[in-house]
Amino acid sequence: MKMHQLKLINFLMSGIVIITLSTCSLKKEEMPAKEKTPMVICFDVEDYTSPESAGMDNIPKWLAEILTDEGVTCSFFVIGEKARMMEKRGRKDVIEAMARHDIGSHTNFGSIHPTVTEILEYASWDKGTEEMLTNETIGFDDLERIFGQRPANLSRHGGSYGPQLTGALSQLNAGYVYSPISLPGHNAVWFCNTLNFHGEGDYGFFDDAYYRDDLFNPMLEALDSLIPSSIKDVDLMAFFANHPSKVRSIQFWDFNYYKGANPGPDEWKTPELRSLESMKTAQKNFRRLIKYMKNRDDIELTTFRELNKRFSYQEDVISQDELGSIAARILKENKVVVGELFSAAEVFSALVESLDHYHADQELPMQVKIRRPFGPLEMPVSKPEIDLVPAAGILEMAGAAQEYIEKINHLPSSLDYEGKKIGTGSLLALFSEMFVKIQESNLPDHLATLVFEAYPSVNEENIANVVAACKEWPVHREDLDMSHLIEMTKLQLWTLKPARENEIR
Repeated sequence: MKMHQLKLINFLMSGIVIITLSTCSLKKEEMPAKEKTPMVICFDVEDYTSPESAGMDNIPKWLAEILTDEGVTCSFFVIGEKARMMEKRGRKDVIEAMARHDIGSHTNFGSIHPTVTEILEYASWDKGTEEMLTNETIGFDDLERIFGQRPANLSRHGGSYGPQLTGALSQLNAGYVYSPISLPGHNAVWFCNTLNFHGEGDYGFFDDAYYRDDLFNPMLEALDSLIPSSIKDVDLMAFFANHPSKVRSIQFWDFNYYKGANPGPDEWKTPELRSLESMKTAQKNFRRLIKYMKNRDDIELTTFRELNKRFSYQEDVISQDELGSIAARILKENKVVVGELFSAAEVFSALVESLDHYHADQELPMQVKIRRPFGPLEMPVSKPEIDLVPAAGILEMAGAAQEYIEKINHLPSSLDYEGKKIGTGSLLALFSEMFVKIQESNLPDHLATLVFEAYPSVNEENIANVVAACKEWPVHREDLDMSHLIEMTKLQLWTLKPARENEIR
């Protein structure tokens, strides 16, 4: 069972209470217009181990054809190895049917060991990013050759995750789907300078239901309550329709790779299959689902390719007034702030550039261009080793931070003043206070350093829990160590901010 299925099965078993607010006092024409939530119907096309005789390749074909027939466009996430296998088998009919929709990557090698997570288990930022860029570029190139479209996104395959993968996607100009990273109310966020779409696919229980009406009907009916509940107060949702192979197979195809096993093609076992006759019922019920989805008035069916364009807006500059307001908020709230328009890393970089400008010209710039450095490469100290720093020393450190960011493209994990370390969070507070004092024409002789958090803590626990759960993916080795990847994820929370729709600007 895939990770996302457990959540929805529990949801269905627990039951839902819906409270309806009376609107009888409003005339029909006075009722506010109902905004539609963007929702993507998506699929993970994976099975490259079952023999051609099992008929697994036919399922994404009829899924794509039904969608096209109903006038709905979806996102198919395809493992590179699966695409190459279909090409080798000469399945142009399947490829052409799927290519009428949005094609994304579901990683290049899928469940073959070492998985993404296993490669990144102890990898440095630079080494991990390099390996991810090499591997996933191969997958992107093959998908583009086979389907005739460059993937706009890569989606997480099971428990395969690492922030270095997300960072590599920024170089591929691609988004990351089913990301463990989110903010309250925002399933679309920027993280590691990459557009991330949160969620593991929230409706995966359909996998084992299409082939029987008695299983499918109550699940379809449950959507009447489930969809309104899941789209409430979020910017977008993924509707995970199925793993095509799982519509027919009773087991997941990648049971061959469970617990670190890495069999060659001669050792692959075919999962137990449902009858071919039952696929007629599956096709009928899938069409019922699509008709139901397209007729809802509270969702807007789209693709992740379109959402990638829609949420691509970022500010290019920050004004002195905006920066001063954020700096004041950092000091007032005594924490690393994640703003609505700027990540903490962008704010840190803007502060040091502004202070370095002041050091040279004795005035703050009216605005600075946004730089987007990654988070620190190692965990910053929270308690500074020095209590007071003179104003001249703060400006010197701002220049050193500016130079480091320009050279390394990461925030410094600490800076030294007279041999004493000050961590990234405490530096942010120090630079914020210096900036505000200069704005107020109240230049101090010295400023006190503050004990400060090492990275933004907003939604940290939830994010860390989702990352830790990647270990439980049955494909992974049982002794997989997630501690390094959890720490690296926390360090990159400096790059976290909500994604904003282009049209609101």
